[in-house]
Amino acid sequence: MFCLSMALVAGLWAQGNNKSFAPENPGRGIYNSMYNAKDIDFSASDVQFWCGTGSNESVVIVAWDDMDTPVALVWGVRWNGTGAVALDLIDSIAAHDSRFTFNYGGGLISNVEYVENGDTLSSPTNYWCYYLNGEFALNAYGNQLVDDGDVIEMSGSCYFDMTSATAATHPGGDDPEPSAPDTNSIAAADILTWYGSGEDEVVIAVNWADSCLAWGVRFSDSITLQAAMDSISCADYRFSYLPGSWGISDILFHDYAGTNMALTVTTDGYNYWWCNLNGWAAQLSYDAQWLFDGDFVKWGDASTGIVIDTAWGYPSEMAWNTTITPIEVLTAGPFCGAAGTEGSSAVEYSDSRIKGWAATCTLELGRTDITDENSSTVSYGSADDAIGPCTNNNLDVVSLGDGGMATLTFEHPIANGEGYDFAVFENSFNDNFLELAFVEVSTDGERYVRFPATSLTATCNVLGEYGSVDPTYIDNLAGKYRTGFGTPFDLAQLSDSTGIDLDSIVYVRIVDAIGTNDPQYATLDQYGNMVMDPYPTTGSSCGFDLDGVAVLNWNITEPVGIEETLAGRLQLYPNPANNQVMCTVEDEGQHVASIYSTTGQLMLQKTFSGQQVSLSTADMADGMYIIRIDGQAQRLVVKH
Repeated sequence: MFCLSMALVAGLWAQGNNKSFAPENPGRGIYNSMYNAKDIDFSASDVQFWCGTGSNESVVIVAWDDMDTPVALVWGVRWNGTGAVALDLIDSIAAHDSRFTFNYGGGLISNVEYVENGDTLSSPTNYWCYYLNGEFALNAYGNQLVDDGDVIEMSGSCYFDMTSATAATHPGGDDPEPSAPDTNSIAAADILTWYGSGEDEVVIAVNWADSCLAWGVRFSDSITLQAAMDSISCADYRFSYLPGSWGISDILFHDYAGTNMALTVTTDGYNYWWCNLNGWAAQLSYDAQWLFDGDFVKWGDASTGIVIDTAWGYPSEMAWNTTITPIEVLTAGPFCGAAGTEGSSAVEYSDSRIKGWAATCTLELGRTDITDENSSTVSYGSADDAIGPCTNNNLDVVSLGDGGMATLTFEHPIANGEGYDFAVFENSFNDNFLELAFVEVSTDGERYVRFPATSLTATCNVLGEYGSVDPTYIDNLAGKYRTGFGTPFDLAQLSDSTGIDLDSIVYVRIVDAIGTNDPQYATLDQYGNMVMDPYPTTGSSCGFDLDGVAVLNWNITEPVGIEETLAGRLQLYPNPANNQVMCTVEDEGQHVASIYSTTGQLMLQKTFSGQQVSLSTADMADGMYIIRIDGQAQRLVVKH
């Protein structure tokens, strides 16, 4: 009713102000083209600048008829399907012609401007009326359906009394010829990989000089170039891009199997990639550039051999001769798969390679919800559930909570032997509900080194409490396999690390990965990717569920100076010890008691008489030690 009332009012205005404007010619800029003005009744054959693609066509006339020197310009808009509204056509013009801008709100269009060569067309009115096929439109721009062949005429004054209009042209002139033929293209029918959903399609090709790869994106109605690229990067772990201070500074392709393409090149003080849209240099930034069904986007930077025509003072045409290859369908990640599949590294709990299991476990439990400071600490299981042998029972575990940690020690130090050296077990009930954790090792309990983990799971959305993780997308993260199968780790991967002895790993620390994409709480892999796993899981058993740690390679060589006379007449109680340990020997007399670390460092020494002595362990870190008295030795575990 509002629009109908406005139409009636505008009609009365027109009756009382029946004036006619004749375009003037100041001899420059926009007005110079008025010599080519045609009757206001424009047909599609008169249009010189078509926006979008498709089988439907509409003519849009925009009249700045409340100016001292009135001007009317005409564009054509093409689109597919049904359901398009008048606002879609105006949006399409703004998306394809950066000289044209407008504001839309409350069902009204205002501030319609067109700027070219120093001239500005602008209306002072707060809203613009419009005709649909020669009659006042009865609906707001966003509600008025349009059909193939419709003509929209917009007026800044609502008089609709201009008699001529001019066809808007491309920024460089009427249908300019490319400076170099863009010989390589690819049809949508040849694209192998499509992301997104909808009846509309665009193709995006990226040129890395030696290789040019192409993806397809499906959507409905329209999509921004940024959203289309995000659709690819979300679904394809190999593809990513880096926003820069001006446009996109680089586009990357990393398949984690030997191919790593990036072309960061600075040109004329800028670092950005050029975008070709349907054979023309895109006139808008990638976050503002709208795409429509059938559009073809090509990206390249100065090192890709593209030809950039700047005949009009800015890039307009781009071409290159790199063959475009459709990217193959992504069926799996680059890493080994679930337990039981070919090439899997999973270690079964009954594997004959297992030499022993963790002897002690110290916990630093996390909350049930890291985002809630008032949430409780997880309470499922205890440290005892993480020591000793594992079984295929997925209930005998300790839950670490969001960001929680467990530090384990062993009967002997772990050594860097042949192949994998130890394995961490979690209790996942299937091959895809994978709760993950980082793994760190230490020799002295002070300096820890983390295994270089990789997570390629999409970070666009959190996975939810029962989310799924593809094991082929993760590497060097504990929890890769279902219950009964451990994730193995090879100390040789840490050969460049300092501060640890790879043949004397006394401590293994498990750190829960928080599977959120919230930067405030997310945990990152070695490449800066957020590690995603089922999240949030806000119960008493949330986070990584530690079942045990198996040792595959021992270092059974005792510290220098300690004889191989373990057990026998020397007794220790309690063992594990907390703040002190009582040592008992069979012989009376005077004795010297010594405590050594597993690396041979003397930690404490005390002379005593009789058969018993109490030794303080209060200042010793949790872990494995050796107590020696008169040639007899026993292993001591300290656990605070």
